[in-house]
Parts: sequence; structure tokens; C-alpha cells
Amino acid sequence: MWPLPPPDLDARTVYTTCISKARPAKVKQRLQELEGDIATAADEYEKAAASAALHNLQHLRKLPDGNDPNKNDNKKLTGCYTSRMARKGSVGRDIYNQLLKGARRGRCPLCGHGFANTLDHQLPKEKYPLLSVTPANLVPACMACNHAKGEASPASAEEQTLHPYFDDVTDHVWLAARLTVPPEPGVTFFVTPHPDWPTPLTERVQRHFDMFKLAKLYAAQVGTELAALNDYLRGKPYRAIVAELQDRAASYGNRNSWQAALYRALAATPWYVKSGYLNEWDD
Repeated sequence: MWPLPPPDLDARTVYTTCISKARPAKVKQRLQELEGDIATAADEYEKAAASAALHNLQHLRKLPDGNDPNKNDNKKLTGCYTSRMARKGSVGRDIYNQLLKGARRGRCPLCGHGFANTLDHQLPKEKYPLLSVTPANLVPACMACNHAKGEASPASAEEQTLHPYFDDVTDHVWLAARLTVPPEPGVTFFVTPHPDWPTPLTERVQRHFDMFKLAKLYAAQVGTELAALNDYLRGKPYRAIVAELQDRAASYGNRNSWQAALYRALAATPWYVKSGYLNEWDD
């Protein structure tokens, strides 16, 4: 997971921009009446996210309608995102694009691999309509991660995935890889939590890793990466190969990128350094 700076956007301003051209007048008036509720919910959200406590926002679920089937405020609010922000040419589309541009190098911060071409609601808009266009709730993401998360929302601290705007776990190396040897050489990625982490954080990192299927995603990239190493390493002495692999691991700014984890594992596996790099690796 790559941390990102929170968007420099005011939630109330974003909301008023999105509803500025709402029609008919009756709908616009009702959306304007909800402005205070939107601002209050956004403030609660940012405070809860900063303390990894989004699960404490259960009281905002399904508001303002609650479970009343005769109301349609929730539909109006979710429509602020789908029709007034995400839709091309809409009044809020520039805000949508600005949020997308917050992704580092255009990459999804949830997996660190895919292209960030959509926005993911950390708390889903269908369950939390008041947060439909709250900037801090909208994270640039790849389509795969957005779909993998779906409508999931945390019921406890341990169930909350990492939030790129509020969580930074880059101080410690927590992503590791392990090689298996012939007859079926391969690489497995897994989480190695830091011993100083509190239990909720350990479980959150593992949940994030599992929810976005990062073990499978990263393993799928290994074949191409290792195939390119074959000719480069061929004929080099053992120590030179180890040094090369260690240098490549250290070259990644994010020590928890799958590439850094892979090269650390390769350098620490004598079988690979001696001759394993000559094996065929499936793409």
C-alpha cells in the first residue's frame, strides 16, 4: 500500500459544487438543505479515519433516509457522485480528475501495481450516502481493487483496510516473499507483521493483503521479472549475483513493493543464486 497526502479539498465546497446545477428546483432545494449534514458527516469521517476508527461511524449508515422506503434522499446523494462528479462533462468532473491525479505515478495505492483509473469509496456510498462525494472518502484506485473491495465496510477496527490518506506503514518491512525449488519453482508473497505493531494494525494489514488478493497479483508478475534476469546473471560469480539482487531490492523506494520483496528473497536463497536463475519461470 502506498500512502498518499489527503486531498486539499473542502468537503462542503465539493458538495455545493456538485449540486450547483441540480434540477429540478425542488431536488436542488432538498440537496441544499442537506449541506449541513454533509459537512458534519465529512468532519466525523476525517476524525475517525485519522484514528483508524471508521467502524465507529455506524450511526451514519443509510442516512438521511434510514430504512424508510418512502424517502429518496439517499438516492439523490449517491447520484451526486455518479451523475454530478464521476460522469464526464458533469459539474464535478474536474474534482474527480483532481482526485485521480493524486495517485503517485498514476498507480493504484491499494495494490501499488494497477493503473489508478477510478475512485474507490473507502466507506461505500450505498451504505453511507452522506459521504458520497466527501474527498477524504474517495481514493484513486485501479478497477480490480475497486471491484475486489465492493461494498465491504468495517464493523470493527480489525476489519478496516489500510487507508492511503491516513495510514502509513512504510516505516517497517512487512511484505516478504519465499521461493520454492524444483520440480515446481515458484514465489509466494505473504505478510510479516512488525513485532511492535498493535494487534489491530497487524490484522488490518493482513486483511488489506487478503481483500485485494495481493499474493496472487504479485505472484503473477514474477515470471516476466525473472525471465529478464536470466541472461544478465548468467556466468556471474555467486557474490556478484547476491550483491546485484540486494542492490535491486534496495533500489525501490517502497520497501514493501512486491519487487523489493522478491529481490530480497532471491538474494537470500542459495539455490537461486547458484543456478536457480537459469530455470524457466512461467509468466
